[in-house]
Amino acid sequence: MTRLLPLLLVFAACTCRKGGGADAGPDPEWLAGRVVQLPGTVKDGGTLTVRLPLEPNGLTRLHDRFNEGTMTRITVGPVYETLARVRDDGELRPLLAQSWSETDDHLTLRITLRPEVHFHDGTLLTSGDVKATLDAVFAPKNPTTSFRATLETLDHVETPDALTVVIHWKKPYFLATRTLLGALPVLPAHALQGEFDTLPLHRAPIGTGPFRFVTWDAGTSLTYARHQAYWGPRAHLDQVIFRFVKDDTAAVAAWERGEFDLITRLTPSAWRAAESNPKLQAEYQRVFFKENTYVWLGFNQRRPPFSDARVRRALGLLFPMDLVARTVDLGLEPRTTCPYFPESKSCDPAVTPLPFDPPAAKKLLAEAGWADADGDGVLEKDGARLSLAFLAAAQSPKMAKLLPLYLDTLKAAGIDARIETVDVSGYLSRVRAHDFDAMALSWSSADSVQDDFQIFHSSQANEGSNYVAYSNPEVDRLLTDIRAQFDPDRRAALERQVHRLVYEDQALLFLGRRPSLDAFKRHVRGLVPSLGWYDLSAVWIAD
Repeated sequence: MTRLLPLLLVFAACTCRKGGGADAGPDPEWLAGRVVQLPGTVKDGGTLTVRLPLEPNGLTRLHDRFNEGTMTRITVGPVYETLARVRDDGELRPLLAQSWSETDDHLTLRITLRPEVHFHDGTLLTSGDVKATLDAVFAPKNPTTSFRATLETLDHVETPDALTVVIHWKKPYFLATRTLLGALPVLPAHALQGEFDTLPLHRAPIGTGPFRFVTWDAGTSLTYARHQAYWGPRAHLDQVIFRFVKDDTAAVAAWERGEFDLITRLTPSAWRAAESNPKLQAEYQRVFFKENTYVWLGFNQRRPPFSDARVRRALGLLFPMDLVARTVDLGLEPRTTCPYFPESKSCDPAVTPLPFDPPAAKKLLAEAGWADADGDGVLEKDGARLSLAFLAAAQSPKMAKLLPLYLDTLKAAGIDARIETVDVSGYLSRVRAHDFDAMALSWSSADSVQDDFQIFHSSQANEGSNYVAYSNPEVDRLLTDIRAQFDPDRRAALERQVHRLVYEDQALLFLGRRPSLDAFKRHVRGLVPSLGWYDLSAVWIAD
């Protein structure tokens, strides 16, 4: 759910401390990554060059293989649009939908589309496009299972006229209307005809947004241009160029040369190093933004060692959290225990993180029947060694630093552990196929309201996002009850129970809350971080 100021002399943007000279160091706003909106008169024109750490596999969020956070951010909002915009305060605001109404029983949703909205190829947006998008999601043969799971209570769709869509739900679900309005990118019906896997739309998107797709130079960059016939307020930028720079060292070197107007996903080490780089301080603003994101390690519970909660708790007790916080995260990713997002009533404050406690871990493993029977230092049970391979994405600098530290403690406890590195595309395919012992991912949302059914309910182990195949009947019951609960306070009380249970079970090994660590040139104006990323249509370039 992606959403991503007269002429100032260079010294006017100095990051000096108050009362000090140019060598007094960065000011508190720069250090904290708080964006300062500089004054100026908005002007059109210019190019924004953005660094992306990954190259998408495709540019259609509906497809399981392409549905990844970075790709969603750069397509849904700039190119594709949803029926409504989800704001950071939780409110839904009309976008492609002019208005909507829902019956008291939450079973029927009536949507009136905004008239005279055209796709980038000139075709008129109608109710048929909304229906065709939903038909593509629910076509059994299409690889759209992730999105289908979020709208599984859909019964049928009616289109009584070109501007009216009537949605009928099978049963009440508190997030159904919000998901359909705020998360579903509306695609043109004519571009969805044909074999879904090979649609040209995946490589050359056609949307209704303020930017239109221009070109995708494989391995190098993706270019958008301002859509001159946009139905709403036009974007200010002439074009946006997303450069794919996977290697963080190369990205930082290009940043120091001034090649990016916006650099995204800085590593903690690059973020800290900039604090002693006067050139970067003078030329760039930093952005520290608390996302709705948490990072976790997962163990495949379809495989016997990890189906035992005692083993998973032992693995949690062996994670050197304080060492990782100091040497990898550099204090920038606060630890969490909760599958719901920060400052949420859904998190139980009584749940405390597992400590780093190897003796307690060894005791749990012994209780689970694991012992060093032959004295070779590796635990065994029923003739099988306690071993695991950590699946790691080659492009993940965090895992490259974190996993060796973890493996040291695992091996010291008698666990035969190793790292298996694969490319990102292969990594996600392996994860979705449950072809791993252990792996790492992060969950994030552009919405302050969430539903963890797809992540933790046992029914979602095959086609949902329960990649670790976690199963607990009480959690299943709570997650089902949550879906039918429309009162936020009562829903939060149930979610606190889910929090307690999944942490007690160590369904996931929760790590930290990952923030956005970005930086942009001081002549870039109107760049405001939000849960849905940046609204690129509001960005402009000062002289």
